Amino acid sequence: MTTLTVGEGPYAGRTNAAIQRAVDDAAGAGGGRVLVPGGTYRMHDALHLRSGVRVVGQGGPVLVKVPSVESRIPAFLGYGHYEVLVEEPEKFPVGTGVHVLDDKAAGFYTTVATVVGREGDRLFLDRMLNHDYRADDGARVVSVYPIVEAEGVADASVEDLVIDGSRAEETFLLNGCRGAGVFLIRAARVAVRGLEVRNYRGDGIGLQQCTDVLVERCDVHHNVGQGLHPGSGSVRYVLRGSRVHDNGGCGIFYCLRTTHSLCCGNEILDNGEAGISLGERDTDHRIEGNRIAGNAWAGILFRAPLRQSGDRVRIVKNAIGPNAAREGGGEIAIPAAVRDVAILENAFAEGAVPLRVERGCEGVRFWGNTVGGRDAGRGDVAGAADEVLADRPRELLPVGPEALGPDGARHLGVAHLGPWDEGRLFP
Repeated sequence: MTTLTVGEGPYAGRTNAAIQRAVDDAAGAGGGRVLVPGGTYRMHDALHLRSGVRVVGQGGPVLVKVPSVESRIPAFLGYGHYEVLVEEPEKFPVGTGVHVLDDKAAGFYTTVATVVGREGDRLFLDRMLNHDYRADDGARVVSVYPIVEAEGVADASVEDLVIDGSRAEETFLLNGCRGAGVFLIRAARVAVRGLEVRNYRGDGIGLQQCTDVLVERCDVHHNVGQGLHPGSGSVRYVLRGSRVHDNGGCGIFYCLRTTHSLCCGNEILDNGEAGISLGERDTDHRIEGNRIAGNAWAGILFRAPLRQSGDRVRIVKNAIGPNAAREGGGEIAIPAAVRDVAILENAFAEGAVPLRVERGCEGVRFWGNTVGGRDAGRGDVAGAADEVLADRPRELLPVGPEALGPDGARHLGVAHLGPWDEGRLFP
């Protein structure tokens, strides 16, 4: 296995370019390991992970985003093009990461890319534009991007780095569909281990349209957006043993149609919204053995569904509260039309309302829990308590990564998933 060290020979330097050269060469050699020694590295673009390459920090290297610059776009730009016209092209040297948008483009309709050429007032990009952008709608280019990114990558990892978003100097908030401090999109079998992700103007760690991802032993804090943001159809992932705290949004925000995860052994503390939030079609999750406290909303919040919310979710043996649940709310808040949520053997803080359920739910079970050390029962449930099952379950619906069938990622264009084997998937 190839092992390359940043700072040596052709990989000398303290910028993203030096690390990227090593990562690209390791990938070109068929895979291997890139060692990043301690020190500060200025990131003018994302570090783009490559398939088959492990990036491993040694001695606490810090990857720091440089503050963004911005320029207006004076022309109409078309979907599918690789060219951007800007008023101030000198702001964007070749190799700069950029975000292209206008006031009407949001979510996945914005574009994040790298400048690969410049000619006059034209910037050439390595990725096509995702949308049409209009000058009269405020079209602009801003140098914002993830600090570490894995797009279309498989069998890779990033470990033991500090990711710093320079929050005090950065002026632009990158939306979670297009980036995060660490951002995975259409990736498979990627491990994120032992990272500190801090001060990013956006989410801490995001994964979109991914299969088989491990986020483990990370410290994700003081980011403007969500701490962890699994979304956009991602399936079969593990969030384990991390501290997620003091972020502006939720500690963990499950987004659209993300299913079959394991969230265990995390500390989810003092975030600006809910500790954990689940929403539209976010089903089949196991939330187990976490500590969830000090968050500004509920400990675990199920968002109201348009069609289906967090069905088939198992919440087991967590320490929950006190969180600042909204007036009349509970530490766990479940709206109408949610089905098959098992809340078992959790320890709720003294004085908490452990659960609030709106009428119209089905199969919500509350058993074996305590409040302030005493046994809790249906009498501790606010709202439609008569609809809550309070008996010991005979059996539980299978949930989590191991419960997903081989065709469970067809919505992502994956025809067949191999068997779930964490040790094999994340060596």
